[in-house]
Amino acid sequence: MKRSVIFSWILLMIVSLLVGSCKPKKTSTLPETKPEPKPDTSFIETKPVEIDTSDDAVFSEADLSAELEREVQEKLKPVYFEFNSFTLTPEAIDRLGIVASFLSEHPNLRVLIEGHCDERGSSEYNMGLGESRARVVKKYLLNYGMPSLQVEITSWGKEQPIMHNCVDEGCHSQNRRAEFKVLAK
Repeated sequence: MKRSVIFSWILLMIVSLLVGSCKPKKTSTLPETKPEPKPDTSFIETKPVEIDTSDDAVFSEADLSAELEREVQEKLKPVYFEFNSFTLTPEAIDRLGIVASFLSEHPNLRVLIEGHCDERGSSEYNMGLGESRARVVKKYLLNYGMPSLQVEITSWGKEQPIMHNCVDEGCHSQNRRAEFKVLAK
């Protein structure tokens, strides 16, 4: 009987030691509850810019900084066309490469391409020809990778010539052009 009591005590101590060594140890002193996440107030919520792309849109030129205005005048020079044509000449393609590179560097700029014609022909015909000139320039820029929302077109036909009362081809050629205007956002 005394032997079985001693054996029971030894067995009880071994079991107590095993159970005590399996108890998980606390390694952190952090509180059990997690703090509530706070809203991020580091930004100011802004409304997205709405762009009127309808046919009734009214465009106004942007008010640019002096440095950007100088760059625009240097890079966005007019593209000229042959008489009664809206085909891009090699010189026009070279110029449009410069325009496309500039607009790629300034993705926040939106431009209006204005198609113009010389004073020969009817107003209706020249409105269509001016639009075709603006469209071909826009198509070139879109093929170059410009987003379509960055480029708008319009036609002035023969209503806004640079040179008036032309009597020779050199004078007329200055009026057959597509010009670029930077639009206000």
